[in-house]
Amino acid sequence: MQPNYVARKSVAGECGGKIFLCALLFWLVIPIFIMIYQIVKTKKFRLEFYDTRIVMRRGVFNTEERSSILTTVVGVRINQSFGGKLFNYGDVIIDVIGHWDVDTTAIKEPNELKDYIESLMKKQDAAGLQQFIVN
Repeated sequence: MQPNYVARKSVAGECGGKIFLCALLFWLVIPIFIMIYQIVKTKKFRLEFYDTRIVMRRGVFNTEERSSILTTVVGVRINQSFGGKLFNYGDVIIDVIGHWDVDTTAIKEPNELKDYIESLMKKQDAAGLQQFIVN
């Protein structure tokens, strides 16, 4: 089954400082490997939204997959730094009843994710159902 929406992390937001430090110390071999690992690790992160659940997949050598059921989302907001606005990434904060345990920091195109979650909220409101995210 194909996800309805897939959110990915931004390399600039997730490991930009580490990459900058490695670029300054490019003459050392170890920082180059750290920089490559950070980029690959960030590229391997996926947050998939389905009709009834959210699946988070991440990891390079040790992979992790987490699934959460959709339940009541009461609000969505975005935090973007100046660099986030330049490179189009940001933290998406999803206000839920209970707690949110999915990593939504440094997400690429955060406005699209916010719009998608708000459309899910509208669908649930129209259907008279409540939407939750529960582990």
